[in-house]
Amino acid sequence: MKSKRPLRRALLILLAAIVIPIGLLVLASQFTPAPVMWLFSQLDRNSSYGAPPNLEAIESSVVVVPDLLYADSSLDDSRLDIIYPASAGGPLPVVVYIHGGGYVVGSKEQTRVYAMALAHAGYVVANIDYALAPSYQYPNPIAQTNAALRYLNDNAAQYGGDMNRLFFAGNSAGAQIASQMAAMISSEAFAQEMGIEPAVTRDQLRGTVLLNGIYNMDTVRATGLPGIEQFLWSYTGVRQFESFDRIEELSTVQHVTADYPPVFLTAGDIDAVAPQSDELKAVLEANGVEVDAVLFTGTGANLNHDYALNLNVAAAQQTLERTLAFLAANSQPE
Repeated sequence: MKSKRPLRRALLILLAAIVIPIGLLVLASQFTPAPVMWLFSQLDRNSSYGAPPNLEAIESSVVVVPDLLYADSSLDDSRLDIIYPASAGGPLPVVVYIHGGGYVVGSKEQTRVYAMALAHAGYVVANIDYALAPSYQYPNPIAQTNAALRYLNDNAAQYGGDMNRLFFAGNSAGAQIASQMAAMISSEAFAQEMGIEPAVTRDQLRGTVLLNGIYNMDTVRATGLPGIEQFLWSYTGVRQFESFDRIEELSTVQHVTADYPPVFLTAGDIDAVAPQSDELKAVLEANGVEVDAVLFTGTGANLNHDYALNLNVAAAQQTLERTLAFLAANSQPE
């Protein structure tokens, strides 16, 4: 019997080494989102999206100019990549791509392949980073994206970009940021409410590509998206994010006007936040805004969050084709 005691003691020590940190994490997460967000960052560190079968052709056809500083270097992650066709002829439309990650994780490196796919099709793509929550909170990504636009107004032309044919694009949290930027640029009243002077005019903005975003803060909790409270707590600084005094600014559905630019919209059928895209589509159509939507609700396609960036999947490749058709239709020179 005595011989079993060291083994039992070792098992108890091992169990304590597992249970105590988890308990401390759970306890700490009642007061701050930081521990849970740290876990998300560790899980996200090496994550990537599926590459398209023609990746080699895409890579050989584009030029990537990485890590250009678009704002004051004292602010974290104020860098962007500019990606453009190697054989570009004449000024090309500009797509500003904003990565997702719940405002707390993600990077432009994770969306670079998708950005290259857009550039391969004939666009100058500015693939941007922004400082992440909870270290930097709302409205920081909006202000940084606006700073990136100022930079591009001054510099896009040297890479063949035409800032008078501008598009936003983004996935997940990046789609929310892109949708809010479009609302701010297309509504002077909303821009004044936010206290931000847009760096570009509505005439410059030709459209917005929104991949599986969130657009209504009143209903997003009900989607049951794992981590949604921690994400928005990190971003707003308020655990009950619905009570944040500026939360309505994040609800794009409340700020759509008839001047909102044309929208390409998609979400997967098993994406928890797919109903948010349904809501936005209805609001856009009610305001007479042009919408091209690829929504898989009820199709049994088994497409999850961010499916559109996994370009090794047939559905994502088909959605990209529709995206490129939308961009082409709305980027013709006037």
